[in-house]
Amino acid sequence: MSENKIWTREFVGMGLTNFFYFMSQYILIAALPVFIMDDLGKGQWEAGMAMTCFQIGTVLCRPLAGRIIDGVNKQKLLLGASFLFFLLMAGFYFASSLHAVWFLRLVHGAVFALGTTASAAMAALVLPRRRKGEGIGYFAVCGNMAMVIGPLVGLLIMDYLGAHPLFIIMSLLALVGMVA
Repeated sequence: MSENKIWTREFVGMGLTNFFYFMSQYILIAALPVFIMDDLGKGQWEAGMAMTCFQIGTVLCRPLAGRIIDGVNKQKLLLGASFLFFLLMAGFYFASSLHAVWFLRLVHGAVFALGTTASAAMAALVLPRRRKGEGIGYFAVCGNMAMVIGPLVGLLIMDYLGAHPLFIIMSLLALVGMVA
């Protein structure tokens, strides 16, 4: 019976890590343009470029992520990527220029690609063979839940607390993801 169990400590940890990676992306999709336009005094084009920088980082790293993950200890790689992810989220707090935000978003995209690919690979490893499809479906829901609530959370935090508290909260979420 236990060999067919999906909801193990390891699987829940991978799901939570994936959730927090995706939460960062979806919170920033909604909140970062507001920060760029209101706090940095830039326009829509510059805000859109911040979103594009993330996608460039993700697209450039995603094809390499699988090779990197297959060549190293997956758990150590995920822990390292999660630590970098935490540093990136904390970096937004100190970003006072548009170029700093663009750089952080570019690296954020690369770390996101590596971290989400590693967490998916590890989730697949801990799932029982007979229930892999079901388990991967549950794992994907973690990203979908972040897609649903992330933008709302980002806009609410920006509206009620502002950018710097948002970046502190993002750092704390990254820390929780690293622990998970």
